[in-house]
Amino acid sequence: MPTNKLPDMNSISLLVLTSISQLTLFAGIALILFGFIEKRENLLLGGQVIFLLLGFFAVYVLLKNVIVVPELDQNTVPKELKILTFYKEIVLFTGLTLISLILKLFKLRFQKTSLYILVFFALMLFFIVFGIQQTPN
Repeated sequence: MPTNKLPDMNSISLLVLTSISQLTLFAGIALILFGFIEKRENLLLGGQVIFLLLGFFAVYVLLKNVIVVPELDQNTVPKELKILTFYKEIVLFTGLTLISLILKLFKLRFQKTSLYILVFFALMLFFIVFGIQQTPN
């Protein structure tokens, strides 16, 4: 008789963590793109603030050791380690977001260029987390 194997709680919590990050990245990208299209500075600022909040969430996850990495095998990289690396990349991305906000605050020369770079890296992170979610446990 076939049995339906339910996912364990650890994989569900990993899915929740990655989904929160993915949806937050999507919301920030969407706000910045709509801000470009509609020429509204508030939407651009809203997208950057969302990226900052994601960065604070990533710092919390990293400092509280929410993700527990199992024993390393010789041939495979565990999904938990990939997610941990992803959150470290988000912290670096938050640094880029802070630089972009400082450029915007002081109305310096490259503020639009920094937003383009920010959206590019946000898209990269979005597809990285998508790839992580698609890998089997």
